[in-house]
Amino acid sequence: MKKLLAIALIILSVAATFTNVFAAEVSSEEVAEVMESLGIMSGYPDGSLHLGDKLTRAQFAKIMINASAYRNTVSSKSTTSPFKDVKYSSWAAPYVSVAVTNGLIKGYPDATFKPDKNVTLEEAVTVALTLLGYTSDDFGSSWPYGQLSVAANIGLLKNVSASAGTEITRQDAMRMVYNMLNSNTKTGTSYIDSVGYSMLEDVILIATYEEDPTIGAGKVSTSQGTYRVSDTFNSDSVGKKGNAILNVNNEIICFMPSSQQVETYTAYAALENDIIVATSSGSTQSLGLGSGTTVYMDGAKTTVSAAVSDISVGDIVKVSRINGNIDFVVISGNTLVGPVIASGSDWVNLFSTDVSGATLLRNGNKAAVSDINTNDVLYYSSALNTIWAYNKKITGVYEDAYPNQDQPSKITISGIDYSIETAAAFNKLSSKGSFHIGDSVTLLLGKDGKIADVVSPTESKTEVVGYLTESGNKDITNSSGYTYSVNYIKMVTTDGDELEYEAYKDYSTKINSVVRVKFSNGLATITTLSSSSISGTFDWDAKKLGTAKLAADVKIMDVGALDSDITSQYVITYPQRLDNIKISSSDVLYYSKNTNGEINSLILENVTGDALSYGIVTAAQVTEGDSSTSSLYKCNIGGSTLTLSKSNGSYTSISAGDPAAFEVSGGAVISIKKLVELSSKVTDVNGVQLETSDGKTYLLSSEVVVYQKNYSGSGYKVLPLSDIIGSTSYSIKAYYDKAEISGGRIRVIVVTEN
Repeated sequence: MKKLLAIALIILSVAATFTNVFAAEVSSEEVAEVMESLGIMSGYPDGSLHLGDKLTRAQFAKIMINASAYRNTVSSKSTTSPFKDVKYSSWAAPYVSVAVTNGLIKGYPDATFKPDKNVTLEEAVTVALTLLGYTSDDFGSSWPYGQLSVAANIGLLKNVSASAGTEITRQDAMRMVYNMLNSNTKTGTSYIDSVGYSMLEDVILIATYEEDPTIGAGKVSTSQGTYRVSDTFNSDSVGKKGNAILNVNNEIICFMPSSQQVETYTAYAALENDIIVATSSGSTQSLGLGSGTTVYMDGAKTTVSAAVSDISVGDIVKVSRINGNIDFVVISGNTLVGPVIASGSDWVNLFSTDVSGATLLRNGNKAAVSDINTNDVLYYSSALNTIWAYNKKITGVYEDAYPNQDQPSKITISGIDYSIETAAAFNKLSSKGSFHIGDSVTLLLGKDGKIADVVSPTESKTEVVGYLTESGNKDITNSSGYTYSVNYIKMVTTDGDELEYEAYKDYSTKINSVVRVKFSNGLATITTLSSSSISGTFDWDAKKLGTAKLAADVKIMDVGALDSDITSQYVITYPQRLDNIKISSSDVLYYSKNTNGEINSLILENVTGDALSYGIVTAAQVTEGDSSTSSLYKCNIGGSTLTLSKSNGSYTSISAGDPAAFEVSGGAVISIKKLVELSSKVTDVNGVQLETSDGKTYLLSSEVVVYQKNYSGSGYKVLPLSDIIGSTSYSIKAYYDKAEISGGRIRVIVVTEN
């Protein structure tokens, strides 16, 4: 009883002065890394620490001296023998001498040290407690129970397997030293500080230069700032939380991770407030993030919504959990290989690994190897076993480089800025490259819209078909400062590529026409294309337009304007949008077929109506003169007010309050066509369609506009569609442009409060 009481009193007396800085459940590999980084324990010639071996007194002396402030007092070579069984020529002599001189370890009465004798747990504990500032006065006379009790109470024996009276292994010694490094001394100061290091406690390692080049080489960004790292720092710790040990130069030497569970994933897709990731098994799952989850990205703390908007496929996502719950998330680096540029049918050999079994996606659609074209931009993720291919191209005049052409990070093509993604693009666009300011170039854009490579317009395509949107004459200033005038054209293809070429002449009269562009001496010449004789019902399930076959990756453009005097109007649409629509030959401006005889490109004239604008005529003023009639119409288009003024004539069928379709050019309305009101009462609206009292359903336009009538007594207010879904607060009227079988949709909904 007296012995137990004495032990209890010892525990109570030291508990008030000790605070365990960090008690971590970490792997032996992580602990060994700390030992080696700090020079406390080093491996054998075979690279192993032999953690299962027993530990001799000589080995233990070296370990404990290396883990203390005395490490700097060890001479490189001894000239005297500290004990008769420890000769001066022994590797252990300098460490034994320092240990004995400073009262850490004692010799035996016969003037021996017994360097090869194995160390017991109580002997090791006594040395560690001495380094922490404890003396025999702290333990009483009940050796070794007092020492062992204090050691256990302060966490010194955490994950140590040896018991009283047994010999310790190198593993036990390593764990004990690790616990000691994370402890406070008897006086409450950090032990690591007394050794000559400093510690960043509870810090999160966010990214190194490899994950985020803006950090700078040899540095790591953390939740407590950016620090330089020593050669011993292991970047595998990125994404973890724990304690970082710094040397006198304020460099992080090593990292002591916490007991948190860290899971590593590969980003696949983003949801509104979550991330879809791929697991190591290849399956996908959502992380289950909350709006308040702590996220670190690009070297700094951020919000979930910001991270979701910036994340890219292939980003490394590390999730730290406590008791199964997410503590924080670190997004850093990217596992994608690429971009690489396809240069022929053997493009699969561009990757250093076998990608023959990978899933292939081209512009977001599942594709086959044969679908990849020359100059497609490719990326590969081994974690996702997926290849992404992009064929977005921008052709135009190279107008400027920032900060300059010697070191361009961003360039201007036809008035629009594009960032450079690769060294290949940098080299071609720099002052030493093959393209200079004033040249016509074709940019090959990668997954983030950055420049993956650059080719000449004639190299990317020998001829191009598309919708001519602009032509004229403009001045170009080259890299030498010389200004000259050129003719140019701008066009858009069914791929959505926006192209600009230096032209043989001004083709302004051909604007809003479907044209074929060919090149002669580097200059574009165009010919207009007439309607094509193909018609029938568009059946996407059967992949047919009438009797003609449709390619699985068919590209479709619907043109809303053919008059060369007005602003171009077009949409790139999906084949599902045309499903079950009857298309006449006069609707088809152009089509082309692939080598399989399938339609792979299709340009239509206002079949969907999606290229037009829709809204409400809010005022219609008609003035009758002696010999003519003038009119003025005010139109609310999505909340913006535009006008149409006619000096001669009026729309006899148009009145204030009429929903309508508008052609808009140069910021003004140029034509109005009244929409048709559904005759039956609207009983239900969801995000896709509405239902009427006679049981019929009508598809909504993806850009349907909802107006609240008589808002604040007069006028119209634009409402989100979500405001009326499932609501019983409004009376609803709906308006369409034409029948669904002809491509029509519900374009405008007008509601009044009940």
